[in-house]
Amino acid sequence: MNLAISSHPPHPDRPDAGLGASRIAERQILQLGIALAGTFLLAAVASGALPLGPLHGWVATHLSLAGAATVAIGTFMPHFGVTLAGTRPEPWPLRLAGVLLLFAGMATVALGRPLVDPAVAAAGGLAVLVGIGLTAWTTFAPMRSGLARRHPIVQVTYAVALADLTVGASLATMFLFGWTPVIDHWVALKPAHAWLNVMGFVSLTVAGTLVYLYPTIVGARIRAHPSMAAAVVGLLLGPPLAAAGYAVSLEPLALAGAGMALVGAAGLLWYGIDTWLRRGQWARDLAWHDVAARHGLAAMAWFVAAAAAMAARILQEGVVVPGWALGIIAIPIIGGWVAQVLVAAWSYLLPAVGPGDMAAKGRQRAVLAWAAVPRLVAWNVGLLLLWPGLAFGVTWLFIPGVLLFAPAALASLALLFRALMTAAQMG
Repeated sequence: MNLAISSHPPHPDRPDAGLGASRIAERQILQLGIALAGTFLLAAVASGALPLGPLHGWVATHLSLAGAATVAIGTFMPHFGVTLAGTRPEPWPLRLAGVLLLFAGMATVALGRPLVDPAVAAAGGLAVLVGIGLTAWTTFAPMRSGLARRHPIVQVTYAVALADLTVGASLATMFLFGWTPVIDHWVALKPAHAWLNVMGFVSLTVAGTLVYLYPTIVGARIRAHPSMAAAVVGLLLGPPLAAAGYAVSLEPLALAGAGMALVGAAGLLWYGIDTWLRRGQWARDLAWHDVAARHGLAAMAWFVAAAAAMAARILQEGVVVPGWALGIIAIPIIGGWVAQVLVAAWSYLLPAVGPGDMAAKGRQRAVLAWAAVPRLVAWNVGLLLLWPGLAFGVTWLFIPGVLLFAPAALASLALLFRALMTAAQMG
């Protein structure tokens, strides 16, 4: 698959003829970022077969959340910022460097710690921090235009999300470097790190993006709605407060933050339902529209379940939890929320903004829409069986859940890479 970034004027015989070289480069970077995010998800699945001892679940979690989600966001955050502001993007080498640093850094963190040495993983953490800086620059530098003021939700959510990630990633990097103050307080800082990265950075960025993207996917007008405010305010304030509550071992503060995050998740689902009810009627590519729209709405529902589970955990365990890990909550967070919203996003965005002519994009839509409804049903029914089956050790729920969810997830990944090859063959 040819993912080289072109710096030469387009040839009239090529599919993207007529676009400037920077526009071609931008489309290729978006395609590359989608491919790298899909690779992280595939690696997360494959890591289940690796003998990684006590870090077995840690690797899969970080490949999917720290890897796939962060690279996907680092790829599209600058794109959405520029698109909504109506301005010119930063030079493509900066965009490419940011994406590659996030990819290399997250891969080094996720695989370096169990397979090589924590110091190697710490170096990966530094690369991630540089990648965050480049992502922030390429997102906000073009927003200096006055047009950007029309979309304050994007500016505020993206800024706070990047701040959440910077603090969360810095805590993990200092831990990997063995900095004593962080090591000594890691029991409190580990869940704070998770709240900032997962419920803060990932979820806040996705919510801020879906405010504009989801109406576009379903063909509805973007309009102000009380649910929009609930989603944005709840996710802006909730995760940092919950993280602070864990960090200082103050349970009421953590509960208040978790409650606000739950309100934010419920607000996002409310907004999604309101938008879905106002959806347009498509004349063509109905299955392709369904893939993105239905997976997106299902992901929002799973996000509510995940936020409720995170809040319930504070009520059950308190805020001083040695050996804290996502554990069983990883199923709704990763499988239901993050991975599923990535499927919705790449299914819609790859044919919409990636390289290729109209014929290639039509073939991509057909590929991504293959067995759309069966995959959606298998994915979500599988998780509904898998989560309680694993939580309560009920084999007759767990096994059918795996047999439904795993093929649906692997099929979605296979279709993604097939769609990426379709675009590359037209290049």
